[in-house]
Amino acid sequence: MYRLRSFSALYLIAALFLSSFSPLIVQAQSIATTTLRVSICGDQIVNPGEECDALVPSDDYSTTIAGRNCTDECEFAPYCGDAVLQTLFGEECDDGNNDDGDFCASDCTVEPAATGGGNSSGGGGSSGGSSSNSGDTELSIEGDAYPNRTVNILLDGDSVGTVRANSSGEFSFSTLADPGAATLGFWATDNFGVRSITFTTTFDVTQGAITNVNGVLLPPTISVSDQTFDPGDPVTVTGQAPPNVLVEIFIDNALFQTVTAAADGVWTANLNTSQLSLAEHIIKARYKKGTGTLRNESTFSTGLQLFVGVDGQPVSNSDLNRDGEVDLIDFSILIFWWQTTGGDSDPPADINGNGNVSLEDFSILLFNWTGG
Repeated sequence: MYRLRSFSALYLIAALFLSSFSPLIVQAQSIATTTLRVSICGDQIVNPGEECDALVPSDDYSTTIAGRNCTDECEFAPYCGDAVLQTLFGEECDDGNNDDGDFCASDCTVEPAATGGGNSSGGGGSSGGSSSNSGDTELSIEGDAYPNRTVNILLDGDSVGTVRANSSGEFSFSTLADPGAATLGFWATDNFGVRSITFTTTFDVTQGAITNVNGVLLPPTISVSDQTFDPGDPVTVTGQAPPNVLVEIFIDNALFQTVTAAADGVWTANLNTSQLSLAEHIIKARYKKGTGTLRNESTFSTGLQLFVGVDGQPVSNSDLNRDGEVDLIDFSILIFWWQTTGGDSDPPADINGNGNVSLEDFSILLFNWTGG
């Protein structure tokens, strides 16, 4: 991957600035080495660590999975079907696919609930009701959702009914099915009206028997008080899960915080946003139920975008004054903090976060230069 930038004015300033530190640079060269890594992003071969590799990269949003673009960092650009709610592109939902009939349409808009859907199942004892003959091909489903909330159930993309979870979040449901491969889907809305992601599972239905599907864990819901903020601003993340489970909050696929759901399944956490860099982040959650060898974990919730910066626009760490540009003002800030070493915290101009402001930070600033 190669980038060409016009830095003539900046390099002139940089040369004059660095020339005043020539003894320092000579000394540094005597004790340090520089390692260059030639990137092969752009060779149209998906190498380890790459999601994709395109001849002509693009950051443009795609309305489908098939048409998704590949950025010049060899990562997929945002697209409908990536299980991340892309509010900037008008998505109302994103359940990780481009299918219709699962209450989140192929274009990531919310589908109205189907009319004339199946009937609600009764409570427990759904595996083998008295109306079923021994020769029936039947599904018996048990799982956990949100206390006293309605769970919508899909079979091969079609609604087959709903069931209300009890006060412990447990639900059971039974329905007739055709033998062979089948896909079940589950979704619900929480106490705040927030819709969960559609959880799906695929399995084989045995002919002339009852196929039990146990341990269904509906992923938690998630919402944030503000998706656009500056580091240090108060932000609350909340949602609903089964009662008293351990909820894990992830930011950019790294565990960020944990919290325990209340007796009604509602969970709330106050994020320490001072730990977040100036960029776009993805926040999502999952929960763990049980203990020891009996502990199970749910799949992840919908992913939400967090914009740490200005006006909801992702910015580079090199944008030291957070005005949306990497320019001479940021260069001046870097000079002011030059060679500063952090104590309890990193200096404000420590772009790479290694504890001091040095040539590495200067190089990163040049790479992200936008001018203006």
